[in-house]
Amino acid sequence: MKEFLKMTAATVVGFLIVTVISSFLSMVIFAAFIASASTSKPVKVQEGSLMKINLSGAVVERSESDEMEALMRAMGEDVSSVSLDDLRSAIDKAASADEIIGIYIECGALSASPASVQEIRGMLKEFREESGKPVYAYADNFTQGAYWAVADADAIWLNPHGLLSLSGITMQTMFFEKALSNLGIEMQVFKVGTFKSAVEPYTRNSMSDANREQMQLIADNIWAQMVSDAGNRPMQRTADGSGIATPARQALADGFVHGLLYRQDVEERLDSLTGRDVKFIGYRKFNRAVENVVTAANTVAVLYATGAIDGGQQGDMDSEKIVKELNRLADNDKVKAVVLRVNSPGGSAFGSEQMWYAAKRLREKKPLVVSMGDYAASGGYYMSCMADTIVAQPTTLTGSIGIFGMFPCAERLLDKIGVSFDGVKTAEHADFGLISRPVTESERAIMQKHINDGYELFVSRCAEGRGMTADEIKAIAEGRVWTGADALRLGLVDELGGLDRAIEIAGEMASLANYRVAEYPKKKDFMTQFMETLNSDIEARILSRRLGTSAVWYDALRRAQSMQGVQALMPYMIIAD
Repeated sequence: MKEFLKMTAATVVGFLIVTVISSFLSMVIFAAFIASASTSKPVKVQEGSLMKINLSGAVVERSESDEMEALMRAMGEDVSSVSLDDLRSAIDKAASADEIIGIYIECGALSASPASVQEIRGMLKEFREESGKPVYAYADNFTQGAYWAVADADAIWLNPHGLLSLSGITMQTMFFEKALSNLGIEMQVFKVGTFKSAVEPYTRNSMSDANREQMQLIADNIWAQMVSDAGNRPMQRTADGSGIATPARQALADGFVHGLLYRQDVEERLDSLTGRDVKFIGYRKFNRAVENVVTAANTVAVLYATGAIDGGQQGDMDSEKIVKELNRLADNDKVKAVVLRVNSPGGSAFGSEQMWYAAKRLREKKPLVVSMGDYAASGGYYMSCMADTIVAQPTTLTGSIGIFGMFPCAERLLDKIGVSFDGVKTAEHADFGLISRPVTESERAIMQKHINDGYELFVSRCAEGRGMTADEIKAIAEGRVWTGADALRLGLVDELGGLDRAIEIAGEMASLANYRVAEYPKKKDFMTQFMETLNSDIEARILSRRLGTSAVWYDALRRAQSMQGVQALMPYMIIAD
């Protein structure tokens, strides 16, 4: 019997080893196949081409490798997205390319924050003004964000049976307090800031008056910006957003669109408008086909810092890596100025302080400009405040100068299910933070002092960076979130604009007539991305894509689960869909 068990165990172990090795080799071979299959031949841009942009899916700061996208497609995943870095580069090249006669945009379900929409609007506006070439747009149905992005196009067409959605802005928060209470879990909160509402989902079942006030102001400001961006269009006559969706014929009658066309008739209309048989080339393919010829020796570096700070999840920001990049750029003699592109709702207060210090050291050696994306709030603002110049979109969410900490207590839950703890300790607070008991009054006082001290440090950093007094910062702090337009008025940012404007300012500050732009961190090659994907939470990535716009709730739960230490985090995010 003993020998039989040994043989059985050996067989099982051997089978498992062979299975694991075979699976790994299969994945590597499959990845190599994808890499080989996705390697494209040189592309020739034909005369009379329109650069085509599929404006649908999520908007991301930087693209993944073509091979990685091919792999995800092979896995059956929808990888439609708009990469701002690729789009910016392609539009810039298209403006001067003789073969490109204009841009054609096909709009779908766009999931983007308002600031990203404004970034795209800015690119298209600059293209039209500098090149004199037209921009055309079509949609089966126009979502609010997609229409906002293309509202200035030379011609906008809608399917005869399509809809135009201009229903207004809504901001909602999901609350868990009742669910946690039913489970027997209490969140013990320590914070500074009347408006610091990141803790509210865990301690309340509805918004506080202060949070409602700031959220309503943000929503009103974003909607007003959307209406303002429409210029003299009829959108200004429907600024109350009283409708849900406008039928195509009404949208045409009201002047929102220039014509009604079926998708298959668009090409014929474009032939008629341009006086030639137009060809199309996708913006990513065009971007790969046309090389950037830059002979300048000097460099303006763009460092991307995106995601929740030290959240520990896929796509989050690693403060240690950002600090290393800032230090390298500070010591690189070829880099004459740095643009720090921040797109973060915040996160670890400790990580934010480390990046603040690295940014300060860099600023002492060369110009530092911050370009704010969708969010640069709380910890995102902390790391930004030392820049020489801060540039934000009017709808960027920033500020949120405040911090908090939370500890769950599951004492009632454990009692319900019959679980108890007992043990020994060498000091009064040795078991502080365990979920089996609530914090004591003395521990609460210690923790609150720690939070208060952290807030004072945060305020002092902002005051130093912005050339203001601590009292001036506190008057606009308290955890309150501001739009970029309000932040400009309050002195938290210096100028409104996108990444291109920030790069231009950096070049001017460094007195550079000619320079090349280099992006950091350097993009990883396919195999590196593939191996990281194997080790990362691939299930979360797939779920996020399948959940679509609802993925923000899933991400919020994952982020809350991974929080550690004191947080400088903004309470929400906005999607213009």
